[in-house]
Amino acid sequence: MVRPSKWISCKKPERPVSEFARRACEQRLRTVWQYAPLAAKDWQEDIEYVHQLRIATRRARAALEIFGDLLSKSERRWMQRRLRELRRAAGEARDLDVLGQRLAKLAEQQSDSSTSDIAEQIAADRRAAQKPLVAAYKKAQRKGFKKRSRSLCKSVRWRGALAEPTFAAAGRLLLSPLADEFFAAAEANLTDVEALHQMRICGKRVRYAMELLAGAFDDSFRCELYPTFAEVQEKLGTINDHATAIARFRDWCERVDYNGSRAELADLITLEEQQLQVECSKFREWWTSERAADLAERFAAALGVAIPAAHSSTLETATPTLTSDVAQT
Repeated sequence: MVRPSKWISCKKPERPVSEFARRACEQRLRTVWQYAPLAAKDWQEDIEYVHQLRIATRRARAALEIFGDLLSKSERRWMQRRLRELRRAAGEARDLDVLGQRLAKLAEQQSDSSTSDIAEQIAADRRAAQKPLVAAYKKAQRKGFKKRSRSLCKSVRWRGALAEPTFAAAGRLLLSPLADEFFAAAEANLTDVEALHQMRICGKRVRYAMELLAGAFDDSFRCELYPTFAEVQEKLGTINDHATAIARFRDWCERVDYNGSRAELADLITLEEQQLQVECSKFREWWTSERAADLAERFAAALGVAIPAAHSSTLETATPTLTSDVAQT
């Protein structure tokens, strides 16, 4: 199966933003429904189905958030609920898939069979995690996901009192506060794992927005700026994998139904904590003030705006409204 592109093509960014928004929502929601049945039914054939479903729901959510003012409010809220249910179910399953792969790799490297009990626990939890994923898929199917997708996309239209902006103008103004928020998060105390986690969350929002809005910019945005930013996210993702493993192993230590060796589990937690500290240190050494300033300047050049050092908006309110901020610019 050919994997759908993460990019939304746009040959005419000077066209009204609503035209692009409609096509973007159609593509993002179609990809979700392409992977939903595969992740629910064929997950043992290829674990990438679950991975791609989780990514697809995140990208679809980004489209609904960014172009929210152009959509029917009721249709958008309905779709956001279904996407949230699918994303959460796929997220739990995917985290266990990743953990299982990492543990298998560790056992292979160390030629150690002491992790077999932990591997069995991961496998058992993974089988259990499939049930909510199947339930979320069946619920979305029963409630008419495909039909509601078409209805939502048909609802896309300009709803502002002023003239509708072009996609090129809208793209820059919609991405700007998300970039602003990322760089504000990057100025936090990065010796704190939670601060790194928040930086990663803000970065994911920027990354999905960049994939969605790339057509509003020149080729350097996609070919040069995006790969640089993706490298930041990949490094933060490695840190998150260790933090997620630690949290899950600690939870197992407290579970009365865990039948494996708690001593081996404690050893694994210690190993993960050591690796987490190593990766955090490596990231802080790599993410210098010079690197951060350079990336901020490159974003500012692409967006045609200044990236402030701090931003007061919350994650929920950061994205400007198309019918106000963009139209009045």
